[in-house]
Amino acid sequence: MTATARDGAGVARGDDGRVVFVEGALPGESVTAEIVRSDRRWARARVVQIIESSPDRVPVSCAHQLEGCGGCDFLHVAPSARITMKTAMAVDQLARAGVDGPDPAMRTLEDDHGRTTISAAVYNSRAAYRRRSSHDVVVPDSCAAVDPCAEALLIEGRYPGSSTVVIRVGNRTGDRLVVVDGPTFEVEVPDDVRVVSRRELSEGKRAWIHEVVAGHRLRISANSFFQNRPAGADALVDEVASMITDAPDGPLIDAYSGVGLFSRALHGDRAVTAIERSRDSIADARVNLAGVDARIIRSGVERWRASSAAVVIADPARDGLGSRGVEALLAAEPSVFVLVSCDPSAFGRDAARLVEGGYELDCWTVLDLFPGTSHVETVARFTR
Repeated sequence: MTATARDGAGVARGDDGRVVFVEGALPGESVTAEIVRSDRRWARARVVQIIESSPDRVPVSCAHQLEGCGGCDFLHVAPSARITMKTAMAVDQLARAGVDGPDPAMRTLEDDHGRTTISAAVYNSRAAYRRRSSHDVVVPDSCAAVDPCAEALLIEGRYPGSSTVVIRVGNRTGDRLVVVDGPTFEVEVPDDVRVVSRRELSEGKRAWIHEVVAGHRLRISANSFFQNRPAGADALVDEVASMITDAPDGPLIDAYSGVGLFSRALHGDRAVTAIERSRDSIADARVNLAGVDARIIRSGVERWRASSAAVVIADPARDGLGSRGVEALLAAEPSVFVLVSCDPSAFGRDAARLVEGGYELDCWTVLDLFPGTSHVETVARFTR
């Protein structure tokens, strides 16, 4: 193996010259692998036998991952090596996009208690994880990757008549909520847990939890996006804050603002424009930003009519900003543009677009926001 691909697979080259992405292999290893998918220019494979092991390889401690659970694909990597590998993945994608920049900082989480949102299948009334690359399931009897308040609902909850369940908890408030796609009357969970169905939500019923991040209590509705753990949200707020602390005075644009996390925590003395397309997130933001000098706009960022700003913070979905999103936000002519990205390929593409727009990558950080997985989160500052 010569490198790590953006999805965590090892990278090798076959005898025919094709690139082979080997799931479960690490850089520097020699392995026997089985091809599971083939294309004219590339192939995907999975490890059958490890011939020469990397010093970064450790035994997988989770029985469910060994059983096939697709949730934590980096458990075979030593914890001390995971952030280094993720950083290498992000650096590689940035180089492929042709963007020059300084070496990134690396950051792991502090006081992390695991995921606070779980999307699971339901099998025989029990919450279950999907197997890797399959619709089959693994029914867990424990899960160290999730918050204990959520784990209890994952393991002990019963959800008859449903095919899926979403479990959402507030680690710092104790709030708990489950969303099922079947009837609610037979759901078996403790009395303190709010139970709501997807049908009820589609008909206008409201349900939410609260979480505390950076000292602020936030409302988070059942259908609103929020970071998968408060320790991760704390780290993001802290990184973004460090990148705008010396920015010129003036308005702040919070693009893809969600429930208002960055607007609430980082507005300071700035007037804020929060842009978000989700109706549920907008409703939460109106509650969370009460008392803040904020204008909340329900719109796709690419359709937003720009107003001038000193700072733009953009936290798009996995696909990134895209050319239209970059064009819309650069029309605000910010002095500082902070991009939060959860996909290294999208980060590379968006960084290239920002550089083409007259900005340069000033500093950036790779965060291990999803411990035990190959997912990569970056926070980057661009200036002109």
